[in-house]
Amino acid sequence: MRIIGNIVDLIRQAGSLGQSRVRSEDLGDALQRVSPEEGAEVLRALRPYEAAQALIDAPTETVRRLLEFIPDETVAAYLDILPMDDAIDLQEEMGMERWERLLTLIPAQDAAEIRRLQAAPRGSVGRLITEAFFRVGPDSTMEAILADLRLANPAKYETINDLYVLDDADRLIGVVSIRRVLRSRPDQTAREVMDPEPISVLRSTSGEEAARTMSRYGFYALPVLDEQGRMVGVLTGDDAQEILQEAETKDVLALGAVSGSAEPYLSLNVWHLYARRMPWLIGLFVAETFTGIVLRHYGQSEEGLNISPLMYFVPLVIGAGGNCGSQVTTTITRALALKEIQPGEWWKVILKELLVALMIGATLGLIGALRASAPAPFGWEQELSMSLLIAFALPAIVVWAATVGSCLPILAQKAGVDPAVMSAPFITTFVDATGLIIYFELAKRLILSQ
Repeated sequence: MRIIGNIVDLIRQAGSLGQSRVRSEDLGDALQRVSPEEGAEVLRALRPYEAAQALIDAPTETVRRLLEFIPDETVAAYLDILPMDDAIDLQEEMGMERWERLLTLIPAQDAAEIRRLQAAPRGSVGRLITEAFFRVGPDSTMEAILADLRLANPAKYETINDLYVLDDADRLIGVVSIRRVLRSRPDQTAREVMDPEPISVLRSTSGEEAARTMSRYGFYALPVLDEQGRMVGVLTGDDAQEILQEAETKDVLALGAVSGSAEPYLSLNVWHLYARRMPWLIGLFVAETFTGIVLRHYGQSEEGLNISPLMYFVPLVIGAGGNCGSQVTTTITRALALKEIQPGEWWKVILKELLVALMIGATLGLIGALRASAPAPFGWEQELSMSLLIAFALPAIVVWAATVGSCLPILAQKAGVDPAVMSAPFITTFVDATGLIIYFELAKRLILSQ
């Protein structure tokens, strides 16, 4: 129970500024910093609504691990508490068999709404909407609308900034802002004060496109229609903000040759990071061998340029180090910008990156050594000493690049400098220069000393 008290006290002090209510966003962030067993204890110590919100705000990988320690009845209670667009997020973190079992444990009305959201295409805005929007008829008066707003259950409407005017067939014919309602005469109808040309999207529209439409026009919520023009729900501002942040994070990581989802850094283990970086590195590694082929061609040409075989592999080993360093610094810089890494967690970052670098370096070293010793046309038919040089040089340079790439952004932040200054080009240039020293020092010991 001590871990529970420590986490809750920490969040109340740092996240809630002394208030009695614990912010779910802060708890969700804290859950990734403890083991799944401890995280499950934290959730059990909270009120059900707080626990459900914290679970939704936790990173995907963290939730996936936590759900293994939470019984079905408790998860079903969370589903019943949460808005349906948030509840459906949990489906991604568990098997379909368990998900179907959970749907039988919640009220039939909630289960039906979840199934309607699930029917929308994957990645579409139809999976992200809420049906709890403020709908009115065209002949509803301002007085009746305000009375409904005052007397309604707080859970009836997820957002009330805009009211949506629907006809008898549930087709969207206009939108009225709550500000307009408050400033209009009590006897005026929605038809008289509404905007008759509302902007909307189809539920098959991608979530990112819908979020960018919403951002462009500065909406608090965006109406979503089905193919028949009937309004089925709204995309709310918090969901749109999350979509855009994830899209921007994926774009930034892609610039650094890192694939995968936009999960918070600390929620990813070394295998996740390895899987996100290795495909790009292998592709770049293969591409850089062509530079070595050019050097080998001119080094063995009749003109006799006398290029040492050591130079054939310089682009390969230095390029691998620069690419690895670029991946690391891009990942760490983005995590620092989003405050996914706290000041006291630098040692976790460096340890994780060293482990990932050892795995990547060993993989590239094995591939490079095999390529160096393999017969033509698949390899370069080099001596064993050259293959050993590549096998040792690649891991050493990759580990060095990862160390530099993880430390410099953190040190820059501690020094009050924008970590983005330690950008990929800077890291690549630095690693290229220092990597050459590593490569030639190893060559002196493995080749020239013979």
